[in-house]
Amino acid sequence: MVGWLDNKNRVLNEWYGLFKQKNNINSNLAHKYWERVKTLGLPNIKKDNWKHTAFEEFLTYNFEFSKNFELNTPQYEKLSFPINAYRLTFINGIFSPELSDKNIDPWILKINRDPNRHDMTNPIQPDMFLYLTECLSDATIHINLPTKKITKKPLYLLYINGGSNVKNKLVTSHYHHHLQIGHDSNTCVIEHFISINNNGHFSGARMSMTTGNRSKLDHVKLIFENNASYHIAHNDINVGQSSNVNSSIFVILGPKFTSHRTSAQINHSGSSLSLQSLLFLSEQDIGNICTYLEHNNREYASSRQLHKIIACNYSTGVFNGLIKVNPDSIKTDGIMINNNLLLNKDAIIHSIPKLEIYSDDVKCSHGATIGHLDTNQLFYLSTRGIPKKDALKMLIYAFAIEIIGSLENAMLQDLVLTRINKALARIII
Repeated sequence: MVGWLDNKNRVLNEWYGLFKQKNNINSNLAHKYWERVKTLGLPNIKKDNWKHTAFEEFLTYNFEFSKNFELNTPQYEKLSFPINAYRLTFINGIFSPELSDKNIDPWILKINRDPNRHDMTNPIQPDMFLYLTECLSDATIHINLPTKKITKKPLYLLYINGGSNVKNKLVTSHYHHHLQIGHDSNTCVIEHFISINNNGHFSGARMSMTTGNRSKLDHVKLIFENNASYHIAHNDINVGQSSNVNSSIFVILGPKFTSHRTSAQINHSGSSLSLQSLLFLSEQDIGNICTYLEHNNREYASSRQLHKIIACNYSTGVFNGLIKVNPDSIKTDGIMINNNLLLNKDAIIHSIPKLEIYSDDVKCSHGATIGHLDTNQLFYLSTRGIPKKDALKMLIYAFAIEIIGSLENAMLQDLVLTRINKALARIII
């Protein structure tokens, strides 16, 4: 326990040193956020959101900002997803104009490095890591789609992160992006996190999203960083009146440690929100998906959540979700489902879905399942002449396809399926 406390104090001191390097030393607001980091402190492993998430190894590292590295066009093309899209690229926390499209019309991009910039987007359900990202990010990137714009292709945000080859060092990169979708607009936004090398790094990410009235947003996040990395992220979603938002998170062949929180509010009538996630964990990976959804709608609004975890080897998966319906919210229709698949006896999955309902005129439910592959189905496929290896793949695909198939972009579906196929090739011999 003494070593745990010593590491916590050392890491907080290292992060404070990085905070001062960001030249936020004269910003009262930045200091207020750093005080929130200190007050909240590093996660208490006895609390609900973290008690099933082993955190000790993360605190044994030393943290540093990255040194700038050059990336040429052929390297970029090898790393990026070949999709027709508006492209913005970020390397180790810094926007790269050279590897980004010069013309992203109708999108409007603003890079805000004002020391007091952090006050512009209030968090819904903040935690310590959200405030840490505010303190250590290079800038707040405002990405705005004006009113009555229907984009013909998605906006593709590529985050390229690299680690240090120095033992026990984690290069840390932090991003805060604010996405504003105007009234009566329709678009798709893809976030793609990847690694430039096999060295360890720590990505802290915050994406805050606000949609105008009668708008539609499809948001897809692909966390495909290397297996020596750590990814801790927090998305905020504010849904406008009569708007539709779909947000999907995929972690496949990803970091050794992923903690992803999504906090959302539905404050208006006629709104709908869909939250989905698919985690494929192997080796000793740890994956934690946490959702907080608050219904404040005065008339009908709906929310749907579907979260799936596939765990094999010695990996640990955690789902922790809460739907909260406040007293003045009526005619709320909310469903939260968590389905989990264990591929062997050493893998562990914890599921903690919760409801807090303070209104009578609602229809809300939650459910969770944890199980293994059906041996009867495997036997049936074998009687049809299908080899066991292929039968296993078919059943795992069948488990995952519900979420993958909901993606409207066929190329995105293929990308995720290819990633799953690579994961299966590693675990099924």
